[in-house]
Amino acid sequence: MARINLLPWRQEERERRNKEFIILVVVVTLLALLTAFATWSYFNNELHEQRDANALIEQENSRLDTALTEIDNLEQRRKDIISRMQVIQDLQGQRPVPVHLWDDIAKAIPPGLYLNNLKREGDLLTLTGLADNPNVVSSLIRDLDKSQWMGDSAVRNIQQNITAYQSVPKLNETVTTGEQSRPVYPEDSYVQFVITTQVQLEATSLAGSAELGGKL
Repeated sequence: MARINLLPWRQEERERRNKEFIILVVVVTLLALLTAFATWSYFNNELHEQRDANALIEQENSRLDTALTEIDNLEQRRKDIISRMQVIQDLQGQRPVPVHLWDDIAKAIPPGLYLNNLKREGDLLTLTGLADNPNVVSSLIRDLDKSQWMGDSAVRNIQQNITAYQSVPKLNETVTTGEQSRPVYPEDSYVQFVITTQVQLEATSLAGSAELGGKL
C-alpha cells in the first residue's frame, strides 16, 4: 500500500533552511570577529614592538648625546691643558731673557755713555741716559741690534744738555744751580737721549712650541 506524508513538509524545510542560514550567519560572524581580533592583535603587537624600538632608539640617542657631551668636555679640557702648558712653556722659555738682556745691554754700552733710567713695558725697552756725543748713541743702537735678544732699536729723543746759543762751560768754571754753585762736570756738555728697543722672543716661543707639539 502506498504511504502518503500528510505533514507540512514545506514548513519543515523552510525552518531547516532558516536554521542553516542562522548557523551560517553566526559562523561567518564568528569568523569575521576572529579575523578582526587576530588582525587587531597583530597590529597592536607591531605597534608595541615599534614603540619599544623607538624607546630603545631614544635611549641610545640619549646615551650618545651624553657621550658626545663628555667628548666635548674632554676636548675642552685638553685645549685648556694645552693652553696652560703653552703658558708654562713660554714662562720657562722667558726666564733667562732678563739675564741675557742685562748682559747684552752692559756689553753694548760704549765708553762716553751711561744710562740713568731703563724701563720695560711689555716687550718694549726704553733706555734713557747721557752721551758725550751723538755718535756714541748711534754706536749703542748698532750694538743693541747685534744682540739676538733685542732689535728694531731707534732714537726717540736726543738733545743737548745746555741752553741753545750758550757756550759750553769749561771744566775750571763753576755753574750756578739755583742759589748754589758747583764745579763744571763733563756731563754738563753731554747730550741727553732716549732710545727704544724691542725684546725679541720669537726664537724662544718657536722652540717652546716645537717642544710642546712634540710632547703632545
